[in-house]
Amino acid sequence: MGGSRGKTIVVAGGGIVLVLILLFLVRGPSVSGTITYRERIPLSPGAVVKISLNDTSYADAPSELVAHQTITDPGQVPIDFRVRYPRGAINIRNTYSISVRIEEADGRLAFINDTAYDVITRGNPDRVDMVLVMVEPPPEMVDGEWTPSDNAPVEQPVDVVGTHMIWEGTQPLVRVVYQAAATDGCYRLGREEATIEGRIVNVTVTARVPVPTPWAMDCSDRSLELDSILDLGTSLEPGQTYTVRVNGETSLTFAAP
Repeated sequence: MGGSRGKTIVVAGGGIVLVLILLFLVRGPSVSGTITYRERIPLSPGAVVKISLNDTSYADAPSELVAHQTITDPGQVPIDFRVRYPRGAINIRNTYSISVRIEEADGRLAFINDTAYDVITRGNPDRVDMVLVMVEPPPEMVDGEWTPSDNAPVEQPVDVVGTHMIWEGTQPLVRVVYQAAATDGCYRLGREEATIEGRIVNVTVTARVPVPTPWAMDCSDRSLELDSILDLGTSLEPGQTYTVRVNGETSLTFAAP
């Protein structure tokens, strides 16, 4: 009995493996992943997600479609996808990429990917997690006319939490410590400038952040601490007291050695 039961388990296990192999052969290979975006905009029930696998080997020629998938009424992000492609359609010497576009029920192109997501060959994966960018917001969320430039990041002063002087020999450096949102897409360094006017050291440190809109991502959690270090050059006079103003606010005073 025990020996017979053992053989049955082996056969059953082998049968499962065989079924999986047959399913793979019938369905063919695929590229899968997830699709999301950062803006706080829900998709409508009539939205359509179009995913395409393209041969992008030649920069000076149009990409060639290998396979595609269309998802109707996808719900909300993240959206799972799987693009199956014909066995034998892939040349290991070529480059392949996944591209996505989300079209809304009103015909508006809402989101696309502006980053290349290479897959399959040349050491690239067969699964990617894609982050799209907004092309056009819902008209009901727009006050007046809207153009793509209205969604460009804006420059604003960083949230300073500390300012320190660093002396490398006689070389003065000012270190500005500030907080920023850790969420991807919420922060990009803007300007870092330092000028000396008399006994005042004017320091400017800015960030480029999402423009405040009803759909902008939430960047309120400023849990990331960063710093900027600026060289003040050799124009400080020994023994003189200087005031450092960061983004127009007095941060510290110091005496030049």
